[in-house]
Amino acid sequence: MAALRFFFYLLMKPTTLGMAFLGICGVFAPYINPDKWWIPALSGLFMPVIMIMNIYLLVYWSICKKWWVILPLITIICNYNFLSSMFQSPWKKDIPYTKGNEITIGSYNVEGFYWIVRNEGKYNLKDLVEENHIDILCFQEHCEEAQQDSIAVKERFGLPHRRVFFNRKTSWANFGISIYSRYPIIRHGEIDFGSEKNASMWADIAIKDDTIRIFNNHLQTTNVSINQKKYDEYKSVKNWKGQARTLVTLLEQLKENFEIRARQSILVRQIIDTTQYPVVICGDFNDTPISFAFNHIAGKDIKDGFRDRGKGYGHSFNGIKGLLRIDFIGYNQSFKGLSYQSPYLSLSDHNPIIMKIELKK
Repeated sequence: MAALRFFFYLLMKPTTLGMAFLGICGVFAPYINPDKWWIPALSGLFMPVIMIMNIYLLVYWSICKKWWVILPLITIICNYNFLSSMFQSPWKKDIPYTKGNEITIGSYNVEGFYWIVRNEGKYNLKDLVEENHIDILCFQEHCEEAQQDSIAVKERFGLPHRRVFFNRKTSWANFGISIYSRYPIIRHGEIDFGSEKNASMWADIAIKDDTIRIFNNHLQTTNVSINQKKYDEYKSVKNWKGQARTLVTLLEQLKENFEIRARQSILVRQIIDTTQYPVVICGDFNDTPISFAFNHIAGKDIKDGFRDRGKGYGHSFNGIKGLLRIDFIGYNQSFKGLSYQSPYLSLSDHNPIIMKIELKK
């Protein structure tokens, strides 16, 4: 038993060094394009796990009363940016506002409406719109039958104006992203990434005497869930070579997808920089708040809605033990954030994001 404890003690040293290295790399994730160096991006994506490990190591070395405790402590302190992107005070109060001046925006990856259709008798998205008084609703992974009547679809959600970008069409269904609005959509544009799975679009929406531009984004996926299923299958039959191959494939795909998301974010930001209207961004970015992709799109002028008005723990993706926040609503300095919520609905693998904002006068 003593030998086993000593071996465990020795194992903790390289583990501490490794977690400190990855944690410090993650500090630079928002600033380094993965095309240049992708390790910070990898650390940024897995930062929830890295932080959990560093907290465990902090406790372990504190109990052991060894100087190694300094490394996880420094790593945790240096990652305040990440911690504040996932945790906000649960006692933060919503901002009071004058009824009628607020704009309620929702963003929701609906996973092709698959679970929504199956649960339509119990709960539907029109309920979500009406209960939260949503004015503008952005969908990612929008799917509808190829011959479906667009008027019937709009009535189904209770919002009369819509624009859809179908970046994949088949004989039986169309797939893409969409923007629904209570207010007139006077212009819109598509940002084609050359992908059948991911795209962005924007819409100029006339609200009373003002016009705002909203960007709906669905950036390159990570493929983590797909590879996790393969890994678990190999693990169940104790196929160690299969597990190793899956991990190598996962890392290769992650690297490629970090680079693709970076290029996509540059395209979106270029259009934001030419926009003369107040800007709102939303969508499924498939990456964390400290990613290069999110931070490049947000730039220095767009606030993260959760950091501004969120409360408590901020995850938005229900897979991977609920450790990730990859869905966002953000807005530039023309707006004031009023409230933020991300209610759990068993209608998708994502939670919807709902924010009330107000145009500054």
